[in-house]
Amino acid sequence: LERRQLWLVVDGDTVLTAPIAVGKGSVFTFADRTYRFETPRGERRVLAKHTDPSWVPPDWHYYEKAVYRGLEPVHLADGDTVALSDGTEIAVKGNEVGRVNRWGNWWPFTPGSEIIFDGKIFIPPIGSPQRVIPNALGPVKLSLGDGYLIHGTHRFNEQSIGDAASHGCIRMNNEDVVRLASLVDVGTPVYI
Repeated sequence: LERRQLWLVVDGDTVLTAPIAVGKGSVFTFADRTYRFETPRGERRVLAKHTDPSWVPPDWHYYEKAVYRGLEPVHLADGDTVALSDGTEIAVKGNEVGRVNRWGNWWPFTPGSEIIFDGKIFIPPIGSPQRVIPNALGPVKLSLGDGYLIHGTHRFNEQSIGDAASHGCIRMNNEDVVRLASLVDVGTPVYI
């Protein structure tokens, strides 16, 4: 963690060394809940590998955005309808979140886009496509359990490699995480 490096060691030989971003070590409190954004120490295992992963952000993601932008977070649930000041509505239909225009036409929001109206950020329900952010984790993710991952990076976060910048995950350059994933199997131990 201190060196912000990842080493893949096989039979005593280092076969891959790569710079990484680690948890920023900060604490965020919102609505009487405290979130610690640090990379956990200890032994873990690669529990799963996924290519072209999407990210399902936890609630803290929306709370951070709300605080940063001065917005009120609004949790949406199945069947919810919220009237907006322009005469339209936000509506949850089936498992999707969309907008109903003045003529009653509904269309879903694009997955990964922020839903912000009237000074509020709307938090899509878990399981809805609108709660999924594509391309945020780079080309590969290796799951370590408890929401922690080793993953690639979105092009807007490439400069963060080598810093304490993540919310706890180990973030790598995309070419490095692809190589790592090709060299390790599910079950491989990870020592942090």
